[in-house]
Amino acid sequence: MTARFRFHPAARLAGLALGAVLGLTVQSAAADVSQRMSPETGPGATADYRYLTLENGLGALMVSDPRADKAAAALDVHVGAGADPEDRAGLAHFTEHMLFLGTETYPDPGEYKSFINSHGGSHNAFTSALDTNYFFNVEPQFLEPALDRFSEQFRVPTFAKELIERERNAVNSEFSAHRRNDGRRFWSALKQTFPEGHPLAGFTVGNLETLSNDDGELRADTVDFYEQHYSANLMELVVIGPQSLDELESMVAPRFSPVANRGHSAPRYTQPFLESGQLPRLLEVDAIRDTRQLQLTFPIPSTEKDYRNKPLSYLSHLIGHEGKGSLHAVLKEAGLVDKLSAGQSMDTGDQAMMNISMSLTPEGRDQWREVVRLTFDYLDLIRENGIRQVYFEEQQKLNDIELRFRERDKPIHEASSLASRLHRVAPDDVVIAPWLYETYEPSVYRELMNHLQPDNALVSILAPVEETDDWQTTPYYDTPYRLTDLEADQLVGGSERSAQLGLPEPNPFIPEDLSLVSGDDMPRPRAMGDGPLELWYARDTRFEAPRANVYLSLRSPAATGSARNVVLTRLLAETVRDELNALAYPARIAGLDYQVYSHLRGITVKLSGYSDKLPRLMGEVLERLRHPELDPENIRTRLQQIRDDLANAAERRPYEIASGAIHEQLLENVFPHATRLEAARELAPEDLEAHTDSFYRALDPVMLVHGNMTRAAALNTRSRVSSLIMEDVDPTEVPRASVRRLAEEEQTLDVSVRHSDQGYLRYIQGADSDYASQARFRLLAQLLSSPFYERLRTNQQMGYIVQGTYYPMLEAPGIGFIVQSPKHSFKRIDESVTTFLKEQEKRLADLDAETLERQKQAVVSRLAQDDTRLSEVANRYWQEIDRGNHDFDNRERLIKAVKAIDHEALMATYRNAVLEDPRALVINAHRDVPREAESLQSLEYDGGFPRTVKETE
Repeated sequence: MTARFRFHPAARLAGLALGAVLGLTVQSAAADVSQRMSPETGPGATADYRYLTLENGLGALMVSDPRADKAAAALDVHVGAGADPEDRAGLAHFTEHMLFLGTETYPDPGEYKSFINSHGGSHNAFTSALDTNYFFNVEPQFLEPALDRFSEQFRVPTFAKELIERERNAVNSEFSAHRRNDGRRFWSALKQTFPEGHPLAGFTVGNLETLSNDDGELRADTVDFYEQHYSANLMELVVIGPQSLDELESMVAPRFSPVANRGHSAPRYTQPFLESGQLPRLLEVDAIRDTRQLQLTFPIPSTEKDYRNKPLSYLSHLIGHEGKGSLHAVLKEAGLVDKLSAGQSMDTGDQAMMNISMSLTPEGRDQWREVVRLTFDYLDLIRENGIRQVYFEEQQKLNDIELRFRERDKPIHEASSLASRLHRVAPDDVVIAPWLYETYEPSVYRELMNHLQPDNALVSILAPVEETDDWQTTPYYDTPYRLTDLEADQLVGGSERSAQLGLPEPNPFIPEDLSLVSGDDMPRPRAMGDGPLELWYARDTRFEAPRANVYLSLRSPAATGSARNVVLTRLLAETVRDELNALAYPARIAGLDYQVYSHLRGITVKLSGYSDKLPRLMGEVLERLRHPELDPENIRTRLQQIRDDLANAAERRPYEIASGAIHEQLLENVFPHATRLEAARELAPEDLEAHTDSFYRALDPVMLVHGNMTRAAALNTRSRVSSLIMEDVDPTEVPRASVRRLAEEEQTLDVSVRHSDQGYLRYIQGADSDYASQARFRLLAQLLSSPFYERLRTNQQMGYIVQGTYYPMLEAPGIGFIVQSPKHSFKRIDESVTTFLKEQEKRLADLDAETLERQKQAVVSRLAQDDTRLSEVANRYWQEIDRGNHDFDNRERLIKAVKAIDHEALMATYRNAVLEDPRALVINAHRDVPREAESLQSLEYDGGFPRTVKETE
């Protein structure tokens, strides 16, 4: 039996006075640090880095980035769910939950969340098999007090006894919310193939059963887990901000050096995942959704220490290639697979697993043995002819280019990634480790390939199965599965398609000209040229990288008006994307991304990446877009994928279905999934040819050229689009979709779900879409979100998914109050929400000027968040073009409107729009609602919102 200890936080921090937390100063920082070093940053770095080893063994990376408009921090503990005690599945995850909920100096369980939220930030955490990762962001000037609260979670958490039962219910709600997720169900079945008692085969989330508290021992068990695994020497901290390195160090060292170093070691997992003597085997898993997934899993040696050379990346690149002659291309041409990927699924440092994963067509499901045989034929081809230095040098060159012109991530994501990475690479390499590709290692590649053999494979199939009575079921997820032995010779030989396989050709899209165009950056796009094709151009090299974006929207009257048209337009876009894949995949590898997708008015093409070879890719995309091949078999395969996707919409979580219902009811030309599914089932491949002709009969095109492109290049691109797309096409105008305005009353809509949880969404719509209304609703959402979460999630334990959020629909402002509960009824949730809203009137009325200004600043901070990538700038411009705001100042107008809000106007909006005369739609999403009853309901409307935004009065 595990020993029990009483929790005395103060005794564990001898010498640290409780009242001194905010008084911690620079004077002790030097004494707290045992080592400092500066990591390698690579070319073009604009931030400064310093890595500290504190006296207690905790590692801390400081990142001083003058461009950071948000500060962020993350702490990764090198202990995860694999360390759960045998009789306490989910305890690591439960400990993560409890750590947020109060410390000695800040005992209020909502203090941390409230502070972060009211200062323009957000926070979260996750527990993986090997790590637990905590992170937040905040306005830079509030980084120090945020770190004060954050650090106490690792020094003096209270694990308050009165919160144990509440958080136990929250974890159970989280489990319930994801219980029908096929990914989690599959993983629960895959772990049944691990040796009995394997520490990484356990149930990681936890529920009321595994986190039982009948004897009141759960708190003691949580404290035990914290003491036995949370130790400074197993922690890596990352702090990012615009402050200097010295300033950041002065914030970090005194706050994190008191974290206890208990001298623990990170758990090691040396027991094999899969016992080679029992392979090959076939694992069949029953799916809830219409999905067909095939996975080959191979146990392989760990490559974690070889991160500088990345041998597994070399092989994954060849196996997962999608160009001409690749495994993916041949299987897709045969109508057997839709998607394919290859890579590592887990690496413990002692052992790893390599996966080859495929999304099968119905034919592929029936012929899975052929798919597996062809896969091993391709692996043989790589083994015989794929170990070539030219492939290594190509990938090395691309990695060098990416490192030179690497794009910034959001600070919160960057901090989280770096903190986790510090456990796996040397601190000197942590910044550049993802791009290191130093040495060609043919012997290592061959050794790894020796593990990718039929006699070392677990073949897994996830698909719906009609009859599973004689199958086993997994614990907790109740997933039917069957495990049978295979013979290795059943998995090889005999594929007639092997002759079609080939290895990648040299990549023609690797950029050669990496220079920047001359001229000043343009503050916003300008309209250029005459004729039906509307062109917007902006030269923009602010990130000092030779990247560009070309966006083209083909808006057609044939894309709207009926569910049939909507489905056919989607089918056209996805068929074109499929036809482009083998041709354009090398471009994607070379840093040129492309998207082809349908939307409410037609089809959009987006190309982004290095500008040198972008025109070449553009030509290929335009040619296929205007003159698709429309192979009937390919269309049939894609149409089935669309049907599966639409059918699977019924398996979404209740709150997701509730959210979808709001859009289906209020957005023009958005048809319910069931209506689109019915239309898709009636279509045949030949219908697409007629629709394509209709689609291109008349177009309303618009294009954006942005980034490292000259004016002449933009005009030339416009000319190419006009000649390739607009020939024999009539110009027209396709108006933007509008949003229906709800009547001034509360209305309820019942929707059917298959999940056992109750879904709830109260959507409150604004009466106007001008900037003043949008600003007031944004501020109300900011003021209500944290109290709503604390009341319904923390205090009342309504469920794991609880959210109060700004809920815009195009420019129509709104607020959404979302709950998904495993145990409470719609009536009970609605009573709690309405009571909360009524009680908040007094709180809002009593707001002092300082608090109101702080909350307004939090909204402004989120609106004004800097773009960190060129594509983010382009997407913002593209939205402005779509909404018809050719001044490109929507963000600035919103910020101005937020700053102008006074308390009286805010309260008037709250009382009128939320309490007295709300335009409210309440969604009841439950499995007891008959599906056929949904279409019998109707809503009352009060016209629609204007298609463009009015200026704030």
